[in-house]
Amino acid sequence: MRMRVLVIWAAAALGLISSACDSSLGPPRRQPLPVPDGVAALRTPGPRSPRLASYRIDARYDAAAHRVDATQVLTWTNGGHSAVDTLPFHLYLNAFKNEATLFMTSSGGEHRGQRADDRSWGWIEIPSIRVGALEVRPKAIYLGGDETVLEVPLPAPVAAGASVEITMTFTAQLPRLFARTGYHGAFAMVAQWFPKVGVRVGTPGFETWHCPPFHVNTEFFADFGVYDVNLTVPATHVVAATGVLTAAKDNDDGTRVLSYHAEDVHDFAWMIDPYMEVLTGTAKVGDGTVIVRVVHRARQRGFARRHLAAAIGTIENFSELFVPYPWSIMTVVDPPPEAEGAAGMEYPTLVTTAGDHVFMRDGVRVPEYVTIHEVGHNWFQGLLASNEFEEAWLDEGVNEWADALVMTRMYGERASALSWMGWTGDAYHLRRALDERFDRVPSPIATAAYAFIDTDGYAAATYHKTSAALRTLEHVVGRDRFAAAMKTYAETWAFRHPTGADLLASLELSLGEDLRWFWTPAFYQPGGVDFAVRSVECVEAHEPRGVFGDGSSRKVVTGGDGKVGGWTCEVVVVNHGSVPVPVDVELRFADGSHQRDRWDARDGSRWHRFTMARSSPLVEVAIDPDGDVLLSGNLLDDHIRLTPDNRASWRASARIVFWTQGLMQAVGP
Repeated sequence: MRMRVLVIWAAAALGLISSACDSSLGPPRRQPLPVPDGVAALRTPGPRSPRLASYRIDARYDAAAHRVDATQVLTWTNGGHSAVDTLPFHLYLNAFKNEATLFMTSSGGEHRGQRADDRSWGWIEIPSIRVGALEVRPKAIYLGGDETVLEVPLPAPVAAGASVEITMTFTAQLPRLFARTGYHGAFAMVAQWFPKVGVRVGTPGFETWHCPPFHVNTEFFADFGVYDVNLTVPATHVVAATGVLTAAKDNDDGTRVLSYHAEDVHDFAWMIDPYMEVLTGTAKVGDGTVIVRVVHRARQRGFARRHLAAAIGTIENFSELFVPYPWSIMTVVDPPPEAEGAAGMEYPTLVTTAGDHVFMRDGVRVPEYVTIHEVGHNWFQGLLASNEFEEAWLDEGVNEWADALVMTRMYGERASALSWMGWTGDAYHLRRALDERFDRVPSPIATAAYAFIDTDGYAAATYHKTSAALRTLEHVVGRDRFAAAMKTYAETWAFRHPTGADLLASLELSLGEDLRWFWTPAFYQPGGVDFAVRSVECVEAHEPRGVFGDGSSRKVVTGGDGKVGGWTCEVVVVNHGSVPVPVDVELRFADGSHQRDRWDARDGSRWHRFTMARSSPLVEVAIDPDGDVLLSGNLLDDHIRLTPDNRASWRASARIVFWTQGLMQAVGP
């Protein structure tokens, strides 16, 4: 899914100069016939998945009408333990058919700063559905209140382990570019364009169909399979698509047929545009290679080189950290800036990127960040393929955690996101400085995507809070141990649609400890961590004062008489949040000395008192001085500094907040 990079939106709001439109590029010219890739779909042969849903599609693109006419044959295998007598299909393009669809009503006709064009709708029509020789289209019905789910009855039940073939003819009318798909001028992104069968989920023997209507915050969930797609397109256009190009043939009518083959993928998307160029590189994975391509227009060549380097680094680092990239090719589409509605989205072996703006100088790594995020989805959405409708955080949030890790490996600990004009910033702390406070997000991370209060709440919990929670847990258990545990999770659950419970169980098994003390409040309850210094008090050390003894031995000890030198200090820290997480507290003293203590709140305590005897008074208290607890919110009261006049006492009502220091730590020189 599109990275919610605030810098991009700010740049757009400032009205950055966009590139010239299609009309300035001249009429499309005939493109050379592409050469087949000459590589297998998988780097090493053999199925990785059960391949329950495989498609053969023959499609013809009308560039003038922005329409696709196609025939598809779905071979569906019942991987469950109970028979099936209906097949539901997602018809995602019908989300753009009118203003009454769930997608339009839940989005208000707006998606990431882009508005739907009310003069250019999109839809999908299916005049024929055949099972064998039997036509079943008249009996198919729409489910869910709009036309984004079509239920198709079968003439006979499909038993467990058996397969059925369904042949459909359909027309896909693209909308003007909006929410990842459609056309802008000659450019078109053809995504979620074909009838896609749902997924059977649940306890074996009691499976149910998962094929919900399309909501603005929900993305995609589908079974793996093999795709063979023939695209008939104008010979003037460049095409980039999922999988590998296996054949290319010119026709006499000015069109050509491009044949693509993909294995162990759960979707097929493609881009078409007459003005694109291709920049190619190679990523090293184990003892093999992956072909990496960036498809771009000529005016974006400089950014294309940056996207290519980022994509290569992502493939190499993700392959080392998790599982090797299994496919032979990765294609990155860099849409023209005016086609921003297609930017920043992931599909198997093909992603779209963003960030090509004049302010994004070398070292301002927003373009790289978007490419790394989208290519990274080929692991957490492409390989693991969790149910994004119900548990979007398993893809988006886990991927965002991994993105920051990879950026650190690629660009350095302190400059992973920014290294420009003497300014540096790392991705973790820059994100933390820009994030909404997690205690203000009213829904837990583990909320179904459609059930969040709004898109901002969905993004804050699904992307940023998930990443912060994983980063926090990483610091608690140790970076190397956590990295090894996440690698085991990816290796164990690749191509198996893991759930959140599967991730937790895998981490607990690998780490050898019960993580529910953290996992339950962090992922299944709202709120986060909210540390604060409640009180600080330092008094000069002295003997007890007062009256001691009886009779002639009675002695009165006053303040001056009882001084013994040094100071006794007390600090009380609290956690107003819901997640009990260990944290370091650093104490600095007037003589320049310091000490660091640790408060481990896993015992259920909500506060802790530190007491100490020192030769000089406290001048500074910092909770989480290294920024390890990224779930922490309201940083204003985590770090206080006392003036020399505060020797007697200091209470929370008089504390000094240093929010500017936190921000400068994130982006400062």
